[in-house]
Amino acid sequence: MHFFNTIRWIAWKDLLSEVRNRENISSMFFFALIVIFIFSFSFSLDPRTVQEVMPGIIWVAFGFTAIIGLGKSFLAEVHNDCMEYFQMLPVPKGAIYLGKFIGNVLFMLIVETILFPLFVLFFNLDVLEKFPQFLLIFGVATVGLSALGTLFSALTVQVRAREVMFPILLLPMAVPIFIGAVEATRGVFNGDAFALYSHWIQLLVVFDVIFVIVSFWIFEFILDF
Repeated sequence: MHFFNTIRWIAWKDLLSEVRNRENISSMFFFALIVIFIFSFSFSLDPRTVQEVMPGIIWVAFGFTAIIGLGKSFLAEVHNDCMEYFQMLPVPKGAIYLGKFIGNVLFMLIVETILFPLFVLFFNLDVLEKFPQFLLIFGVATVGLSALGTLFSALTVQVRAREVMFPILLLPMAVPIFIGAVEATRGVFNGDAFALYSHWIQLLVVFDVIFVIVSFWIFEFILDF
């Protein structure tokens, strides 16, 4: 019970802190808005071209906003000298990772839910009938990004050059996630049958499982590092 209570407490604490503080949400929102403005005013796109380039534009925005948000996952604990308390908790340290991970997943999904309508508005996208497919892709890709981001945030939070080290570690490892997300999103925009791009979603699910399990196992060593 202590294991699951710790997960729930950390996830709820992080989510409530982000909602009250709104610093991360604001910075991520304005960064993504700048990306949307640049792409929307730099190109005059016909509907066919939009279908081809939109998956990449969406995941560029989501990827870099994830770097901003996930990179600060453990920053509050460092500023408040709470990392030592994490080490003293009488539960497996993987519970701390899972709590942070779940909080990051929920936070990222909230941000993506806010941002996606802006893509629909600025690029005049017809996505209403395809919304369940988008929700599935965003969900499985966000799980993978959050799994890696939570791990590398803990690894780099006490490094002096963490703003540089975090994306250097995260982006190469997240390449399969971005490839799978872009290809699956392109399949939805092109109106392909689900079977034609479902293997990309299956790839994302496999990476999600691997990243979460491996991160859970090694988190105790990173916390003690």
